[in-house]
Amino acid sequence: MTKYQVTIVQRPEDWTPESLDDVPLELAGPVAVLGEYVDLFQALDRAMEHNRSPQSQRRWAIVVEPGCMGRAWPMVRLCTPIAYQVAPIWWPDGWEPQSPLDVPNCVWQAKEPADAQWLDYPQAETIMLSLNRQCMSHPGETWYIVVAVENEPVSRTVSCDPDGTETTVEVRRTHTIRPLKGGYGDCTHCPGGDAPCAKAEWHNQVQAVPVTLRRVFR
Repeated sequence: MTKYQVTIVQRPEDWTPESLDDVPLELAGPVAVLGEYVDLFQALDRAMEHNRSPQSQRRWAIVVEPGCMGRAWPMVRLCTPIAYQVAPIWWPDGWEPQSPLDVPNCVWQAKEPADAQWLDYPQAETIMLSLNRQCMSHPGETWYIVVAVENEPVSRTVSCDPDGTETTVEVRRTHTIRPLKGGYGDCTHCPGGDAPCAKAEWHNQVQAVPVTLRRVFR
């Protein structure tokens, strides 16, 4: 089971963070550990709580996964800063949304995120709202959700073809978010309406999503 660790590092004197979960380019530390969590968002909340405090002027909190290879530190993978993307999912058979911010309990991501841009959360929620309003007006097979994307990939492989094409496959861990104003929709007409997912408490769905990047050397 993945564990997320909130780690304290020295804050560079001339560094200005862009967000409460930002990470300095030069990492001096670790200095201390604030705690370990199974849920990413619990760890993120704890780190941001520290970064709002006066202590953050000298020491900064980041979220890492210990025991996993990273680029900045060996055997520690940086999870923050978190980026957000809008991803399409299959519209569950028989499921009906009651709000454009609804996320079904049986979330299955259909493909790679619809927008390749990294977004902040308000931007991502606004795009989700707009797309799902259109989906409610013209129902189809696709619905949209917001996913939180961890910073460093879980794994990364690079291969080169004889024609000069370099292919990089990064596996990134994503977490489905249900907005505060969203619900799980109406499962009444779903063929699996009696399944546990229709009655279970919501929990963040975690997926490992491969992202393929290609470039050609001339």
